[in-house]
Amino acid sequence: MSIYQKASLVQIPSGYKAADDKLYSVVPNSGDGDFTIDSDADATRVNKDGLIESVVADQARLNYDPTNPQDPHLLLEPTRTNFVSPNNSLTGYTPNGVSTTNNDAIAPNGTNEGAKVQATTSGTAVVFKGLSTTSSNATHNFSVFVKAGTHNILQIQEGFAGANIIVDLSDGTEVSSQNATNKKIEEYPNGWYRVSFNFTSNGTNLQFSIYFSGSYSSGDNYYVWGGQIEAGSYATSLIPTTTGAVTRTVDTCKLENFANMPTDYPFTVFWEGKIDDISTNQNAFTILDATSSIKYLSFTFANTGFFQVLRRNVSYDIDSQTFSMSIGDVLKIAIAFTSNTTYKCYINGSLERNETSGLDIDFDFNDILIGQLRTVSDTGTRNQASQFMLFNEALSDSELQTLTS
Repeated sequence: MSIYQKASLVQIPSGYKAADDKLYSVVPNSGDGDFTIDSDADATRVNKDGLIESVVADQARLNYDPTNPQDPHLLLEPTRTNFVSPNNSLTGYTPNGVSTTNNDAIAPNGTNEGAKVQATTSGTAVVFKGLSTTSSNATHNFSVFVKAGTHNILQIQEGFAGANIIVDLSDGTEVSSQNATNKKIEEYPNGWYRVSFNFTSNGTNLQFSIYFSGSYSSGDNYYVWGGQIEAGSYATSLIPTTTGAVTRTVDTCKLENFANMPTDYPFTVFWEGKIDDISTNQNAFTILDATSSIKYLSFTFANTGFFQVLRRNVSYDIDSQTFSMSIGDVLKIAIAFTSNTTYKCYINGSLERNETSGLDIDFDFNDILIGQLRTVSDTGTRNQASQFMLFNEALSDSELQTLTS
C-alpha cells in the first residue's frame, strides 16, 4: 500500500475556489478536509506562466517558480507594508543625469509598465525618491525588478543607510555590495531580475535609488519596475502601489473541526515547505484544540539554527534539536507520535530526534493551522508550503524515511 493511501488528510496545493475561500484537499475529496484561506486583496503571486498577478481577497496563492513553473506551492506571508510608491512608474522620482520614460517595456506582470532610465551624461547618473518608514533603525528589505537595456551594471542603493548592491544584469551576478545582507538576485522571464537585500534603516527616512555603474555613456539605458522597501528580514511578494504606501495583511490557512482527526495517539504529521527566513521563528504547522488556548502541538524553526516541537497542555514543553538549515532549503518533516510522551522526528530522510519522555498531553485536537502558531491571529513569519498530511497511525521508521527523502 502506498504511504499516501494511508493518510487521512492530504493537502497538496493545487485546487482552490476563491469565492468560497477554499483550498481543496486531495484526501478526503468530500470537502471535509478543505482548508479556509484568509488573504488580502493587495496580494500577488507568480502564475503558471511566470508572470506576477494580483489575486482576489481570500484566494489561495498558488505560487510558481518564475523560471521553472511546474508544481506550485502555497504562499503564506506575514503582514508587510511597501513604502515605495508608485512602483508601477517613475512618476515623482528625481532624475539626476538621466531621463525617464514610463510604460516603455513589458514588465514582469505582463503589462507595458516597465520604465526606461536613460543616461544623459557619463558622470553621475541616478534616479531616486525620498520616502519614509514607520520602523526606525530596524531591519528592512529593499527589492526591485531591473532589466538590462544597452547597459547592464547597476548600483541599487538605499541612500540614508548607505546600503547597496552592484549587479551585472548580463548574467544576474553580484559585483560588490556595502552594508547589505541576505542578498538575492532572482531571475524572472524576459530578461528581468529581482534584486533584493537587507539593511538597517537610519531613522525613519528612506531613499530608493538606482545608479548607473561601471562604464557607460550618454544614451545608455536600462529598465525598472516594482520597487519595494518593507520592514522585515526578507523580500516578500510584490505589493503594488500607486499613490502611497500599501499594507498587505497576513495570510492564514486553517482547517476547522476535521471529522477524521485522530482521536488519540498514535498519529503522524508530515509537512513539506521552503525556508524563507531564519532570523525569526517560522511555524510549519499547529494542531490544536479550538476551545482551549493552552492545548496544542506545533513544529517551529527557531532563529538560531535548530527546530523545536512545542507541546502545551497546562505548561510548555519544548523539545529542541540542533539542525543545519539555510534560507531557500526545502524541508520534508515527519513526526510520528507513538504515545502522549514519545515521538520520532525525521527530516529529509534522517532521524533527527527520538523523544522518549516528553510531556503528557491529553489528546483533544480538532483544528489544523498551516504556517501558524496557536491561533489565526498570530502575525509571525510564514513560509511556502508544498504538502501537508495527517495519518491516524505512527508510521514505521522505513516509511518515515521514505516519506521525507
